Amino acid sequence: MESKFTWIFICGLAVFLFVIVILLCFTRASGERLLFLGMDDAELGQGIVETPALLASLSEDARLSYERAKVFEQRHPPDSVPTDITLSQYVSILEKGVSAFEFEWDMESNVFVSGRTEIQFFDGESCVQTNLPLPRNQDVYYWEAKMFDMPATTKVAVGVATKPYPLWRLPGWNRHSIAYHSDNGHKYFNNPFRSKPYGLPFQEGDVVGVGYRHRSGSIFFTRNGRKLEEACTGLRWNLFPTIGSNGPCQIHVNLGQMGFVFIEANVKRWGLAPMQGTLAPPPAYGFEAGSLLLERGYSHSCSSTSLAARTWSDNDHEEDDDNQPLIQFQRSPIRTYGYPNYSPPRYSDPSWPSTTPSPH
Repeated sequence: MESKFTWIFICGLAVFLFVIVILLCFTRASGERLLFLGMDDAELGQGIVETPALLASLSEDARLSYERAKVFEQRHPPDSVPTDITLSQYVSILEKGVSAFEFEWDMESNVFVSGRTEIQFFDGESCVQTNLPLPRNQDVYYWEAKMFDMPATTKVAVGVATKPYPLWRLPGWNRHSIAYHSDNGHKYFNNPFRSKPYGLPFQEGDVVGVGYRHRSGSIFFTRNGRKLEEACTGLRWNLFPTIGSNGPCQIHVNLGQMGFVFIEANVKRWGLAPMQGTLAPPPAYGFEAGSLLLERGYSHSCSSTSLAARTWSDNDHEEDDDNQPLIQFQRSPIRTYGYPNYSPPRYSDPSWPSTTPSPH
């Protein structure tokens, strides 16, 4: 009898140890995947294995760009600049909604941004990023980029990256970035030399979407409204929508200011922020009474008009009042919006609670 219990105890202990080993092979306490025996380092974004053969495969300009980017990464790791949402930025999101997000561009770069989200690339490799990172207060965030004008000789990369990022490089080629590339349909994850087949190549007229689940740190892409498989997991940084190109093209980005091609993102409202914020829209033409400055100017004008009317009436004793305004203004209550008395959510904290039920 005693030997029977001993055997049961040994079997139970063996099963327990087996389960622990399996869990340790595939996950960490942080939720990131571990490198399992036989897995590809490049696929999991663990780093670049630099060899003389790989460097020899690059042209002179590409090699100089690569070496320059290596130095940039050493001097500017992801934590070298603060990227958390500040209180003023959080208030801006509350007031403006998705209009608080925009792509930033440099005067010296080969790119121009108009209307916050319309990107024009010129000759040479370059990329642009948004001013604010992807938030973390709901389960999924999603955005789309339409290839509005894209020659067949131009390569476009759509993805996410940390800041600061070398703006003369395409996303996916450097640390803490991933992107879906147009020329071969491959995904590049922290590595310019190696990639993995992911989806079909995309061209002019196609729409590429990017989704982010912050709880698992996973990224997925869509092409023309069709969801592709998970591209990576375990990204625990503040990530910025990033688009790059190596030649002339024009790309229009939808951060949530209009409907998405990917239907699920519309139903579950996965945009970066609400379409409309709490900021009052500008007054309609002919109804300027809601403006503080115009309200003050109108009150002074009315006072002067009333004084002139009384003087003219006392002097001439006529019944007609020609000083009555032809257009009668309707006063509307002035809406004011106070600043919140609480701090914004820490978007870099993965433990921040979700305000939207998980779709899964």
